[in-house]
Amino acid sequence: MTFITALSGLNAAQTDISTTSNNIANVGTVGFHSSRAEFADFYPNSPYSNPQTTVGSGTQVTRVARSFQQGTVGATGNQLDLAIQGAGMFQMQTELTGGEIAYTRAGAFGLNENGYIVNAEGYYLNAYPASDGGDVLSMVVTQPVKVEMFDGTPKATENITTAVQFPSGETISGTQAVVPAADFDSANPETFAYSNSINIFDADGQPQSANMYYILRDLPDVDDETTTFEVRLTIDGRDGTETFAGDATITFDGDGYLVDGAGQISFDVAGRSIAVDLQDSRIEDAEFAVNSFSQDGETREALSGLQVDDAGLIWAAYGGRESKAIGRVALANFNNLGGLENLGSATYGATRSSGAAQLGVPAVNGFGSIRSGALEYANVDLTKELVNLITAQRNFQASAKALETNQSLSQTIMNMRT
Repeated sequence: MTFITALSGLNAAQTDISTTSNNIANVGTVGFHSSRAEFADFYPNSPYSNPQTTVGSGTQVTRVARSFQQGTVGATGNQLDLAIQGAGMFQMQTELTGGEIAYTRAGAFGLNENGYIVNAEGYYLNAYPASDGGDVLSMVVTQPVKVEMFDGTPKATENITTAVQFPSGETISGTQAVVPAADFDSANPETFAYSNSINIFDADGQPQSANMYYILRDLPDVDDETTTFEVRLTIDGRDGTETFAGDATITFDGDGYLVDGAGQISFDVAGRSIAVDLQDSRIEDAEFAVNSFSQDGETREALSGLQVDDAGLIWAAYGGRESKAIGRVALANFNNLGGLENLGSATYGATRSSGAAQLGVPAVNGFGSIRSGALEYANVDLTKELVNLITAQRNFQASAKALETNQSLSQTIMNMRT
């Protein structure tokens, strides 16, 4: 029995060394949880044994327990690196459809080729669906988070609002050679007084280059103090052709203000109708200038940024538009974290021992908050592990010595018999 007792001590010390070595090896692993080997003494159970003289038969490993204590959180600067401050684990999905559900606190995420948020293993981060404003739409199901690379519905420009400032006095004719002007030619500045370029969109949301031209048709005189400009609009097509629209006029009174209604004009150009509002335009003692411009066309904006707030809401920004929520990170907790199955890569699976996952959202009902741009590192105390390693090594040596002594005693007995 002495042999078996010493051998159990060797096995226990070896398990302790293996556990400690694994902790040390993973000191740099994101989201890793350290383990410890737990042992219990072993006594033979016999109804005829005397408890006062019973000698134990060694030790046995009862379990290798994991510590789910919070690890150190460090900043990374990557917005999709997520750390949980407090209780909870990220819910992951091993396949886009189907697959297994896994849980982890290792929040090193990124985007895959299809725009889904995944970890290094390719597991999909699950979240609750949310409205653009951030309200959770359903707390019943979770789903992988997909980040669209473009957002918005293309819309052709139909309305333009602009305010143009024309100079008064002798400079009112600008580059125009004579009044009335010669036949209009966009390539000849002498056939128009002023021009300015504008940006509009076609039906596909593609930007188009356009120009507005102002041709001086009538100057004020003794009998009539009004000033009249003819407005023309040109649009450059994708094939390089230039489409014209004209025969719209604006008239200013003697004080330089537009005559009522004269600022509302409409063009039929390139198979579409474009309304132009020039109501705030006027003639002043100043240089020609475009004081304001806006148009109602829209294009699909590219993704310009991602942000995850403390409550786990994932916000996507597209161009200059207001950010929209695309989901709220789902967190899970368990009655018995120690009962989780270790799947590797700091990832766990639910078991009967752990109990079913209790789902929720960050910063609500006891779940921790989310820190974006940070990671939770291994909760390994390296100093403590090195001390444990020395202790386990000494235990191994002592058990080996006990085994050696047992062999020596056996050899002595064998020599006595000979």
